[in-house]
Amino acid sequence: MAHRAVTSSEAKADILGSDDQLAIDKQILALDALSKLAKQFSNKPDFDQLNELLILTVSGQFAVPNACALIRQPGSQSPIPLFFGTGRYRNDRLLLSQELTTDHSKYFLENRTPSHIVNLTQDARTAKLGFVLSECNARIIAPLLHNDNLIGILGLGDKVTGKSFESSDLELLSTLVNAITPFLASSFLFSEISGLNTWYVDILNSIEQGVFIFDNNNLLKQVNRTGFNILKQFRPNLIHIETVHMLPIEVVFPDSVYGNWAKRFIKSRNNPQSGLLENMVAASGDSERIYNVHISRITGSSVLETDLIITLDDVTGQKQSEHRLFELQKFADQGVMASSISHELNNFLGLILGGVEVTQISLGKGDIEKVTANLEKLKTSVNKMERYTSGLMDYTKLDTRKRKSNLNIVISDVLSYVAAQKRFKRTRVLSDLDSKLPEFEMDADQMSQLLLNLLNNAADAINETNATSGEIVVRTMLHSGSAILVISDNGAGIKPEVKQKLFRAHMTTKENGHGYGLVTCAKIIDNHSGEVQIDSEPGNGTTFTFRFPIS
Repeated sequence: MAHRAVTSSEAKADILGSDDQLAIDKQILALDALSKLAKQFSNKPDFDQLNELLILTVSGQFAVPNACALIRQPGSQSPIPLFFGTGRYRNDRLLLSQELTTDHSKYFLENRTPSHIVNLTQDARTAKLGFVLSECNARIIAPLLHNDNLIGILGLGDKVTGKSFESSDLELLSTLVNAITPFLASSFLFSEISGLNTWYVDILNSIEQGVFIFDNNNLLKQVNRTGFNILKQFRPNLIHIETVHMLPIEVVFPDSVYGNWAKRFIKSRNNPQSGLLENMVAASGDSERIYNVHISRITGSSVLETDLIITLDDVTGQKQSEHRLFELQKFADQGVMASSISHELNNFLGLILGGVEVTQISLGKGDIEKVTANLEKLKTSVNKMERYTSGLMDYTKLDTRKRKSNLNIVISDVLSYVAAQKRFKRTRVLSDLDSKLPEFEMDADQMSQLLLNLLNNAADAINETNATSGEIVVRTMLHSGSAILVISDNGAGIKPEVKQKLFRAHMTTKENGHGYGLVTCAKIIDNHSGEVQIDSEPGNGTTFTFRFPIS
């Protein structure tokens, strides 16, 4: 077999071809190593560990035992970068104190490719950096540039083999740097976001109130630990906080426990006024809690990114204390009143008793003229006593002290303690209060008395039906310059002949009632220049609609 001689030019081409293939293989291996690092980081984000591994990967590709990276934190005003090193560079004091300045950024934006350290010493902007790296026996430097910003530099020391860095090494390093830099920038941002999210969750969990954040679709985005514990009070089957993530607001606050909370929260999205502050009751079985509720909204770049923030503050203990104080004060007032009435009646009875005794003596003496005079005096004393007892039922002198007050707050305060009373045990008391209703001149105590009387009557009317569940709804609204208060119940209703006589003295539908409460209500309405409309049918409940002029 004949053999053809191989020319020198062909041999040279074969050698060059094998060198090119070797360079390509190195690039593939290096990029594969970076791909594995990216996957590892996505599974367990740790920015510091990532940089350590990147330095080790790059130094391994070039058989360099000593390598370092100075990474500038995005947005940081400090010239001191984060430092990562291998080998003896790890604790090198010169490198640890090195800064990355504006001059360095300008230089590397003009010289973007990896180069020998000696090139740095020839430019005034990087002379010191070149000197420091030279003192540490670094040989090659590569800038890490992202979106025309210098985010760091990579320095490599001598190879283990002692060989110099060739142009092919610099090309491979350039390829690696171009792959590393955007990954580093994104990873740093991811770590920042992760850290901020952890910080944000820690802050939420440190708040004593329950915080619920719903997205624009009314799905629960975030809830703090207190908020989750509030939900658990009524739903013990909730074990993990992740269970409620992205649940609809109607599921988070079901009507069976929270009444119409969810509907009111959803409705509040369309209310430009932020902050609905009132007391609301949640109940399930024997468990009942009163919460001070605050609603606000945070709008992102568009209306479609509006989050609803609901804060619940458990004020059950406070309201119970207020209720006990209210009851004690009421008993104290009743005691003072009873003592006063007893004193006055004793005075009248003393006069009458004395008159009777004198009359008896006159009769014994047969002094008819004196008997007649004494009887006239007795008649006068009896008339005085009658006027006094009538005066106990005369509410025309009901003392009214008006000042600007918020009717919604008055209503919320009353609702917060009536719900705990026994007569409301089978009755849900719901509210739908118009947050646009302005303050106006009123006697807040009298308004509370009016509301309390009507709520008690409504509860009694519901209890008369023996229904398993009753409902009272209190609404407010602003209409034609007047504050409208509506109180509806699904109780027994009122007969037409009784409805016409309501708010009159001695008119009552209760077996043991006296009608004084409704007379008081009538005087309160009159003192506020109010009007009332009653809509009721036997068996279909009752609705009282009050109109109070605001000005």
